Amino acid sequence: MIRLTFLACLLTIVVTEYPPLEVNFQWNVIKYSDRVTDNEVVKDSPNSYIAANNVISGIKLWKDYIYLTIPRRKSGVPVTLARIPLSATKAKNVTSPDLEAYPSWDMQLAGDCNAFQSVQSMEIDPQGRMWVLDTGRTETMADYQATKCPPRLVILDLENGGVVLRNIEFSQEIAAHNSSNLNDIVLDHQDGGYAYISDSGPEPAIIVYSLKDNKAHKVTHNSMKAESDAITFVVSDTTVKEPINIDGIALSPPEPNRTLYYSSVSSIHLYAIPVKVLQNSSVRNVQKYVVDVGRKTSQTSGMVMSNTGVLYYGLLADDAIAMWDTVANQIFASGPRKMYRNHQLLQWPDTFAFHENGRLWWVTNRFQNFLNNKVNGNEINYRIMSSNVMQKSYQYFPNGTAPELPIITAAAGQIRIAISTAFAILLVFVAC
Repeated sequence: MIRLTFLACLLTIVVTEYPPLEVNFQWNVIKYSDRVTDNEVVKDSPNSYIAANNVISGIKLWKDYIYLTIPRRKSGVPVTLARIPLSATKAKNVTSPDLEAYPSWDMQLAGDCNAFQSVQSMEIDPQGRMWVLDTGRTETMADYQATKCPPRLVILDLENGGVVLRNIEFSQEIAAHNSSNLNDIVLDHQDGGYAYISDSGPEPAIIVYSLKDNKAHKVTHNSMKAESDAITFVVSDTTVKEPINIDGIALSPPEPNRTLYYSSVSSIHLYAIPVKVLQNSSVRNVQKYVVDVGRKTSQTSGMVMSNTGVLYYGLLADDAIAMWDTVANQIFASGPRKMYRNHQLLQWPDTFAFHENGRLWWVTNRFQNFLNNKVNGNEINYRIMSSNVMQKSYQYFPNGTAPELPIITAAAGQIRIAISTAFAILLVFVAC
């Protein structure tokens, strides 16, 4: 009897160690709400919509909506920034809602440099301001890229209908207009406000934008490049063989010694660098500041940090979600734990996000099939999932309160961020 009781308790501990995994939405193919004017091309026109090329990538939440990105890697993607109501999770028989273009259909016009061209990622601060990364190029995985607008950072006011507060265009020296790929973004509200952006293009870098100074510079290091021994891996019997540079980045909670974590998709290493080093544009070589935190069990795309210092990240080749409590166990070799593993549901966890109620959300999109032209519209390809981890975003203090945020007012005209070649940071990796 004692042995059976002990076994029952042990099983209970294993089962309840992590909160339940919930599938909130799932789609075979992504579709969009009807356009609101009669003179525009119908959404399902062969010239404007190719189902297999519409892949949900980014996810963020604010109040009553889930915001999603659909990068224009190939043709036939009519919308690149969209949303769905959070309330749809409670609606009966609504598991695959149509996406609503955000903030409008006009802001989705390919070829119009005032509109979004291809949005890979965005972040929302605690005041409801969305910081959107627009690579500026469409059909980035096609032989001939259709649109070539300047890569930029656009700040929208979600509390005011998505009005544009800032439109920051990056110069060639900061983000090459023909090849950069603005991939992920995290926000630092200390010291006047900073955005750290991963550029996974051929010249990978972390772009540092100062809101207070309205200036940007970039930091480069070999750790941001694809690593040859991690380029090839398998997801659900599909081989991925694509060198992908720095992708997911995560920022530790507000503290004096704040740290940025990052990894390339084509890498099993997790790296870290102090944000004070990133902010200092006079540091010409970051070699001695970059830390190889440790080896993950698989390649990773997206990652996110909570306000209590827990890092959540995907394990692509293992169809899994892992976590590492950086506060409770600072040694990465023994710290990470695998939260969820499901070979059907968790194919390619791409982007993570927190809702203000403490729930963790993420997107899975079977991106291995997109890379190999194997997207099957008769199967479930895209899922939005969540788990009640009872934590908030890294943007909040550990006690759940928000820091004082910088004021952002609508600026007249565009803001172009340039940097002279003489001050461009060219950092060379020196092997240890």
